[in-house]
Amino acid sequence: MGSVDKSTQEVQRSLDEQLDNEPSEIIGWDDISNAIIAARLDTSTGRLDYDYFNAGVNFNSNARYPDEPVVIPIQLWHRLKYGSGAVLRPHFHWLQEQSAVPNFILAYKKTSYGTATVKETDFTNYTLMKWDSNVFTYPGSGVFAQITKFPEIDISDMTISGSVDIVLFRDSADASGLFGASDPVGTDVTVKYNDSHAQLNQERGSRQEYIK
Repeated sequence: MGSVDKSTQEVQRSLDEQLDNEPSEIIGWDDISNAIIAARLDTSTGRLDYDYFNAGVNFNSNARYPDEPVVIPIQLWHRLKYGSGAVLRPHFHWLQEQSAVPNFILAYKKTSYGTATVKETDFTNYTLMKWDSNVFTYPGSGVFAQITKFPEIDISDMTISGSVDIVLFRDSADASGLFGASDPVGTDVTVKYNDSHAQLNQERGSRQEYIK
């Protein structure tokens, strides 16, 4: 029994040393991914519906902000970089069928647990961002698997187990005023999922359950 105890102690000590020596600098990026096919949609108006065959959500050409939201809550991982310079880089994966990009908006709200917050009744306290740029160049015809980026979200003031509630809208009538024109795409669009690139500075989880 004594040899087993000693072996267990040595393994634990080795693990502790590895955790204590985790790098504080960025060691890479990873996806925090969310399939929007799993979201519960209000399809009563017909402007949002499931596209089961393409594992996504169909945004009708008349989809409206703020009436037709697709809500995607994410929890921040323990192994993410936190503090100065920590960001999320949100983007969405979709099926592009012409060179123009629809009026897609991302709204977000950050919540740090263990602090006072607000129970929302609308999206007034969410930060709105319009899409920023495409990762790939549309080839000119056909259905194209595209990734379109939004601006960065600063998470330097957050820590492990915090959450970022993300809401995706298609603002066909430019009700937000972010675009200066109505949606340039006159057809329905399928969005497959939303995800965010995040910086990692640990290969494993946090050293303690609720403390980085």
